[in-house]
Amino acid sequence: MSHSVEPEAVALSILIVTTTLSGLMVLEYAWNIRFEVQVIWRRFWKSAEVKVFVVARYVGLAGQIFNVWFASRMASGIPSSPAACRVWFMYQTIAIQSLTMSVEALLILRVCKMYNNDKYILGILSVFGGAQCAGMGISALMVVPSLGSSPTCTVIGTHPGQIYVGVSTVAMHLCILAMILWRYFRGNWQEPLRSYFKIMVRDSICAAIAVTGCFLFLTLVPIGLSQSAAQTSENILFHVMVCSFWFAAGRLVLDKERFRQQSRNNREFTEVDLEDLGSDSDVSPARLSNSKAVPIEVSIAADFEPGVGKEKDIADERLYDWADTSLSRCVSSIMHMDIGSRVEGSGSTSNLARFTTQT
Repeated sequence: MSHSVEPEAVALSILIVTTTLSGLMVLEYAWNIRFEVQVIWRRFWKSAEVKVFVVARYVGLAGQIFNVWFASRMASGIPSSPAACRVWFMYQTIAIQSLTMSVEALLILRVCKMYNNDKYILGILSVFGGAQCAGMGISALMVVPSLGSSPTCTVIGTHPGQIYVGVSTVAMHLCILAMILWRYFRGNWQEPLRSYFKIMVRDSICAAIAVTGCFLFLTLVPIGLSQSAAQTSENILFHVMVCSFWFAAGRLVLDKERFRQQSRNNREFTEVDLEDLGSDSDVSPARLSNSKAVPIEVSIAADFEPGVGKEKDIADERLYDWADTSLSRCVSSIMHMDIGSRVEGSGSTSNLARFTTQT
């Protein structure tokens, strides 16, 4: 296949894939917009996760609309200058790195809450995060200036420098996933906090698989595919990554906020419970407003001393008023004290009479 025909076919494939993914993103956004406005937007200034979610969601959606426009321009065969193509490639790099860091920020915030901001965990995440940022920078400096492109800005060929960003990103997300799974399986979580952790771990696994799979494919493309397949995959992969990371960031926050809302409606959780996950025993279910006192049968055998009172069995009686019980105990104690004082007083009077007679 000649180079003049292949870019046109690749551009048409890009347009089809981009339009399909954009339709899915718009459909998902329209499905959740009411919940976002009513619940999530109100927490924008209170939660760091919501801030990351809002920025990634709307910037990513706007970027995907721009991608559809540029893909239609490529499919139409409209040529662009080399400088414009270089700006297009730089935009792709920035968009992917921004969405990747958004997903990582949401996962890191989740890990920090699970480990109660442990300094060793933060140190490990800092090392992996620094390595990833360095890999992204090196890949951007090596790949973007040396990419070959057609007049319509379709990528021709691949660059082995992609391996740096791929390996570092995969290692980062595998580390985060291992920390989340370790904390989940090692903790003795009680209901309903256990249900919340199931949702959180499920979304974290899906996000890690999406990011790891895309970057692993990006790493293996230069060495595992033929030239034509690699060229098509290289151009389409960017749009697939944008959509995947956009959905991953949305699931991490939307599902959590839905669980929070349902728990608040059922009064199973307080807001502090979901924000402080450092201890697996910090489960404080909220008291239900319509809760009723349940009568308890208590069997008590009261033994009185001979001569003071009569033994009485009050087994199987229902005690509805604890105040009356406490008052009865107080009265009984006072009676014992009174009787003891009288006995002691009578003994003292006898001793005094005996002393007087002897004198």
